[in-house]
Amino acid sequence: MKAHVLPILFACLASTTFAQNQRPNITNLTASVNWTTNVLTLTYDVADAENDPLEISFAISNNGGKTYTPASILLAPTGDVGFPVAPGTGKSISCDVSSFAGLSGLFTVRLLADDRQPVDIQSLVNQVDSTRLRDDLAFVEGIRHRTTGAAHLQATRDSLQNLFAGLGLFTDIQSFNYANTMGRNIIGTNPGTGVAERVVVVDAHYDTVQNAPGADDNGSGTVGVMEIARILAGWPSKKSLRFIGFDLEEAGLIGSQRYVQNGIPAGETIEGVFNFEMIGYYTDEPNTQELPNGFNLLFPDAYNAVAADNFRGNFITNVGNVASQSLVDLFKNAAAQYVPGLRVISVTVPGNGQIASDLRRSDHAPFWDAGRKALMLTDGADFRNMCYHTPGDTANEKLDFTFMSNVVKATLAAAVQLAEIQHADWATATFEKTSSAHEPPPCQWQAWTDGDFPAQLFVTAGQCPSAAAHLELLDEKGSQIFAQTVHLQENAVETLLLPRALPTGLYILKLGLRDGVSAQKLFIR
Repeated sequence: MKAHVLPILFACLASTTFAQNQRPNITNLTASVNWTTNVLTLTYDVADAENDPLEISFAISNNGGKTYTPASILLAPTGDVGFPVAPGTGKSISCDVSSFAGLSGLFTVRLLADDRQPVDIQSLVNQVDSTRLRDDLAFVEGIRHRTTGAAHLQATRDSLQNLFAGLGLFTDIQSFNYANTMGRNIIGTNPGTGVAERVVVVDAHYDTVQNAPGADDNGSGTVGVMEIARILAGWPSKKSLRFIGFDLEEAGLIGSQRYVQNGIPAGETIEGVFNFEMIGYYTDEPNTQELPNGFNLLFPDAYNAVAADNFRGNFITNVGNVASQSLVDLFKNAAAQYVPGLRVISVTVPGNGQIASDLRRSDHAPFWDAGRKALMLTDGADFRNMCYHTPGDTANEKLDFTFMSNVVKATLAAAVQLAEIQHADWATATFEKTSSAHEPPPCQWQAWTDGDFPAQLFVTAGQCPSAAAHLELLDEKGSQIFAQTVHLQENAVETLLLPRALPTGLYILKLGLRDGVSAQKLFIR
């Protein structure tokens, strides 16, 4: 090859390497309302390095960003909204907000600009930083038990809460009583932009037993959750992404049990759970990996894979039940594609794992018991790490941060695929509605279906005078399925005949009453 060709070749390679499509960038978003005309106006600038046509949408929250209602369903937006919208400055959207009559408080508008380009998952995976994992674990390590390590337990809670809030996640604490103490699950959520009621969970428990500093169990899992939250918090996804630090796992999976029992909002579907349970211990020495009694009989393929490598503890175990097989495959394939250096041994247990109790020893098990898909990702606990539940469970010279970061990378890759991450940017702005003493209270109404009458819809209104109202039934994309004028009597039930029985899914009902148009979600199971 001639010498003068080399610079040209290197330039071409550099161009290929760095020519990755850039996300759009929203700036200068403002929201203002004329409450006399009930018109909300949004102004914004949006740039796109490749000048791609953009899909612009927005949603509105009246609960501090916990949930968002797509504006296309509730309102009639006009202007620089929809597809295609060209990048540029001085963009404007207007819409009618009369549906918020009778409400007051601070509202949040979330604007989304999507260029419909594929996301470079490998570039996200490459952002996982083993040095950051090490630094986080240096703080988290220490006894985090409700009696012997209460101060550090609370400091870890505070760190998780502050991180989630600082990343802009909707941050919540689920508190519960247990054994004369208060347990706390720390929860951070990125609400989805498309099907927000479908949720992908990445979790780990952050507590320890009484005498262990818990570097591997489960500081390693805790910092893994923190790292994925950092990287993905700024990325929109069609489904919601939720990060959870579970408390009191060491007391018998108490935190995850309470979450599954009463922490999941009505109408939500858990698409999948990635549960970190010790992800930092790695050894390439032969005969360092033990296996539970009977493992060879129950899972011969996994056993033979470990035995063929002389029982080295150099892999992550990917554990799911039969109902979670799609998750098992998703993680295995994500690791093979994006983290080929990570060795994965996959195990699928029948039922909810009762025949292999050692594979139920973490916060995935309550999800299995509730019929929800979940994985346990583990280095093997006491079957590999001999310092498990002892004062020797420290990070120094025992944990392998390259291995830990590889597990986090594979999990991130699987989670972004399941959550359907978008090559988009989003921004928020707020507007306020102050209630007037002269405003009548808003009409209260409800609608529901009955499995015994699948083609009927029941509607009732309370605290409203008898009046005609216009009702519309929309699917989750905003397409009209049914519309009818209904004559509501105060506190009476009106029965409507639908054109057909509704299949399982999310629907939106819009009802035009005296105080404007209001809406509610309807879930058909």
